[in-house]
Amino acid sequence: MPARRWLLLLGSNLAEPQRMHDALAALAALGGVVAATPILRLPARGDATRGYYNALATLESGLDREALRARLKQIEHGLGRRRDGSGEVAIDIDLLATREADRWQPDPHALEKDEFTQTPARELLEAAGISIVADPRPRED
Repeated sequence: MPARRWLLLLGSNLAEPQRMHDALAALAALGGVVAATPILRLPARGDATRGYYNALATLESGLDREALRARLKQIEHGLGRRRDGSGEVAIDIDLLATREADRWQPDPHALEKDEFTQTPARELLEAAGISIVADPRPRED
């Protein structure tokens, strides 16, 4: 399968940004990784008293969407991601979009989660000068 370019949103609410650097290094094992933004400290969604380290990165990889999503979950788990309701997020890596025909196409799961209207995605996309455009073609149901 030819390589595709994916846009990823990384986040961690640990006290230091080291887990973000660890995640970028782990992503490099999947293909070419380029930071689209610096790692920034932004307020958490719905709780301005808590902060997250966030960044956008692009990944060029031959993995298809489902294989990539599975590998992202493996990386999260390997870097200490727990889904136990504790509120601690060692690392979160979300697939935001894929590059097709010279533009970014939003990932269906990111649309479902309303990622593009939420901080940090909105602010990071603006800082990176990246526009996510939904496919204008009507869907066939």
